[in-house]
Amino acid sequence: MTLQLLWMEHKETHPDGHQYTQFVHHYREWARHLDLVLRQEHRAGEKLFLDFAGETIAVVDPETGVEDPWELFVGVLGASDYTYAEALPSSSCPVDRRHVHCFQFLGGCPKILVPDYVPRHIIDVLCRRVMWPRPA
Repeated sequence: MTLQLLWMEHKETHPDGHQYTQFVHHYREWARHLDLVLRQEHRAGEKLFLDFAGETIAVVDPETGVEDPWELFVGVLGASDYTYAEALPSSSCPVDRRHVHCFQFLGGCPKILVPDYVPRHIIDVLCRRVMWPRPA
C-alpha cells in the first residue's frame, strides 16, 4: 500500500477531503506517533526483495507429456512494488542467471538485495566466487 493509493481511497470516500500534499503531511504526523514494529520506509530503487514463490509449478511438455517441476523466482522493489517474475525449470538455471535477468528487466541493480532465504549451497558458492576465494 502506498500513500498515493491510500490518498486515492480517502478521496473516494471523502471527495472534499485533503489534497495529496496535506494528506501526506497529516499521515506522516499521525504515523510519527505509532509504535509499530514492522513499519518500513523504502527509498526508490534502494532495495530489491528476492524470493521463490511457494511450491514448484508442474509444467507439462505438450509433445512428450512429461511433467517437470518449475520454480517461480520473484524480485520486488520495496518502494514501488515494481515486480519481476520468471518461471524456469528447477534444475536448469543457476541462481545468478535469474538475478541477472531481473536486473536487466529493471534496467540496473539496486543498492541492497534482500533475499528471503539463502540456502547453504548458495552462500558457499558466493563465498568461493565473490567474497573470499579459497586456496586451491
